[in-house]
Amino acid sequence: MWIVFLLVIVAAPALVFFLGRAGRRLRARAAEPLPRVYSWPSAGLVLPCAGSHPAMEAALRSLLEQDYEGRLRYVFVTASREDPASALIDRLREEYGARLAIDHVVAGRADKCGQKNWNSLAGVHFLGDSVDVYVFCDSTHMASPDFVTRLVLPVARKEATFATGYHEVVPRDDEFVTLAYAFTVLCMRLMQSLASYTQPWGGAMAIDRQTFQESGIAAYWAENVVDDCSLATFLPEHHIRVALSPSALLRTRAEHHSFDVWWAWLERQILFLKFCVPSQWYQLGLVLFLMALAPTLALVAFLGWIFGAFGLVALGGAGLSLAATAWTLARLRPLLARHVPILRLMGAFWLTCFGAFSLYLKTVPATGILWHGIWYEVGPGGRVRQIQRKN
Repeated sequence: MWIVFLLVIVAAPALVFFLGRAGRRLRARAAEPLPRVYSWPSAGLVLPCAGSHPAMEAALRSLLEQDYEGRLRYVFVTASREDPASALIDRLREEYGARLAIDHVVAGRADKCGQKNWNSLAGVHFLGDSVDVYVFCDSTHMASPDFVTRLVLPVARKEATFATGYHEVVPRDDEFVTLAYAFTVLCMRLMQSLASYTQPWGGAMAIDRQTFQESGIAAYWAENVVDDCSLATFLPEHHIRVALSPSALLRTRAEHHSFDVWWAWLERQILFLKFCVPSQWYQLGLVLFLMALAPTLALVAFLGWIFGAFGLVALGGAGLSLAATAWTLARLRPLLARHVPILRLMGAFWLTCFGAFSLYLKTVPATGILWHGIWYEVGPGGRVRQIQRKN
């Protein structure tokens, strides 16, 4: 029994260690020099925008300052002309329009799919056959000048017809929620480096136009709640391989991050898996159970030793769990965007372990997803059954 106990309490550190190894390989790949490409395909950058996020203007400007060598068109998409993002788009078009091809498309309200899907499809319809590659990006993450180049690279070199990047959170403080958000995104990014778990991330995707049109992605998106997780099963079924561009990395600045915002975001990530990729949702449940169980048993063992219920084996097990957690997090820490004190990172790690598992349990009976104030009732495969709006 004690052997099982010891194995369980080191399970969480072992999983972190495994991700850390994957992360070091990913960092090495991201640091490789950019290969020479003599002919870059024309690309259309589709940018669904909504609301008035404080980071949106800086993020959109970073995307407008790309040094992509091929022809690049920009299509900003909003659900309505009255969306707060429209005023920002108008200013950017006036400022950059003389040297860049920038258009603003109004998609209208979605009634059978996620609003982001509907916006992206409106951008694709507007671009039509005018570009060789469709590029999809979120509107609130900072991009380096070579971001589009690095994202499109696998498609330009004919290595794959679909490429994905990812993002990292840059914590601007040491608050537990901010660090938990950064740690969660880091783990999700490192999972992308495992071939069996590499799947599109909607914030940074590039796909060959012909592949997009012939595979039927448009019709599939038109009935689905989300753009990326929905493709995790669709693409393999159509024999489309997703190539990870490890250096195509957007950056999200986080400071005094709200618990409610992190909580709602994390719940959506779990729900997307539940509806779109059930097999990975079940696997995630097991992982999160072990991640929450390990520190719980270590705490019970320590308290049991204090009150005389357990002997030195329990104390040694609790100490082993604490030491293993600190050691593995210290090895993972260099993969974060800035240095974080180890005790603060351990607190964020435990917050993530317990928080993610409690949210997982909450998603078990869930029948839909609340996203940007819109309730989507969702069925198998992520298919939208009903949409309810507040206004």
